[in-house]
Amino acid sequence: MRFEINIDYPLEKMEMSRKRLEARGKFQIVDRVPVNYCVVPRYFAAEFGLRYLDYFKDAETQYYWQLQFAKFQIENIPCDFCTEPVIYVHPYFDNAIPPSAQGAEVGYAEETPLRALPTIHTVEEMERFEVAKPDAGLRGTAIEWWLQMKEFTRQTKVTFNGKEGRADVSPLSLNSLSPHMLAVDLVGEDFFWWMLEYPEACHRFLQKITLGEIESEYNTRRIDPRPRGDVYGLAEDSATMMSAKLFREFCVPYASQIFDLFGKGGRHVHNCGNSIHLLKALKEDMKITGYDIFGYLVPPKVAAKYLGGTTLMWGNINPMLMKDGTKAEVKQAALECLEALAPCGGFMLGDGANVCPHTPLESFHAMMEAAEEYGTGKLDHE
Repeated sequence: MRFEINIDYPLEKMEMSRKRLEARGKFQIVDRVPVNYCVVPRYFAAEFGLRYLDYFKDAETQYYWQLQFAKFQIENIPCDFCTEPVIYVHPYFDNAIPPSAQGAEVGYAEETPLRALPTIHTVEEMERFEVAKPDAGLRGTAIEWWLQMKEFTRQTKVTFNGKEGRADVSPLSLNSLSPHMLAVDLVGEDFFWWMLEYPEACHRFLQKITLGEIESEYNTRRIDPRPRGDVYGLAEDSATMMSAKLFREFCVPYASQIFDLFGKGGRHVHNCGNSIHLLKALKEDMKITGYDIFGYLVPPKVAAKYLGGTTLMWGNINPMLMKDGTKAEVKQAALECLEALAPCGGFMLGDGANVCPHTPLESFHAMMEAAEEYGTGKLDHE
């Protein structure tokens, strides 16, 4: 075999994690809430002493490191990440794939995430914008790498405690950002005041982007027609800097077009930052059913007030606290989060959002201890 990896993790733990996640989808708890994190390659690169830029050398290099990262996460970070004896891989380019495909330049640096660099500098240029082909930019690269990784999985031997497992590619996914986020990536911060000064031009621009993202999603599903469960997720990070009124006008209509087509089984949204002022609109106008790794600036009690009982929530411990706080401080924050959100049902404990490089393993253990001590919460809430 070209690649071989053995992971020290029992099948019994996988099965319990699977049951916890299944129960969460029904707003139920088995023995405790599930625990998971947005822990991405930049975190693991620091753990392995890998220069982050080298992670993007080629498909084989990235595939190799994804196997190593998965092994590290499963063996060292207590969570419910592993639910079956499978390592899933997928091309990864931070959040640069969609904006690159629509014409943004990509900034590469040795130790920081890839980022989109704006290429539209005037309203006239925005008006001339044309939707790119669905395999343009990093989308084309990601498709090529996905096909290569698919072949690599056939040349990989995976075992869990000596028992046979497998490697597989995740369903092809290249459209994680909302149309508004893409507009900001392409234009930069000027887009915020353009919405006020040139609203009609901005609406035309957002509609073009939306149609491009829809065509791209259809293209990925032609390449990889596997079922996806009709649950769709979008990041709306740029929205947190807007009023609820502007959010309803410039974000909801375009994200909703995408959700109407691909999110009939669930609409999941991610917000970094402070989104308190958007929670009502997210629920009533965007009609979200999932709020993923939402920003730590949203107090758990506030999230529970607006979204509890109707929305699957995942979050939202301060990542800087996880990195720099004591184990006792992290555990206390996790317990407070559980007290507010676990009784709502559908809650998964995690970061809010993105685990920082050099976060100590004891912080992950602190959060798991909190989840286990809280349990189902029945004794405390009966």
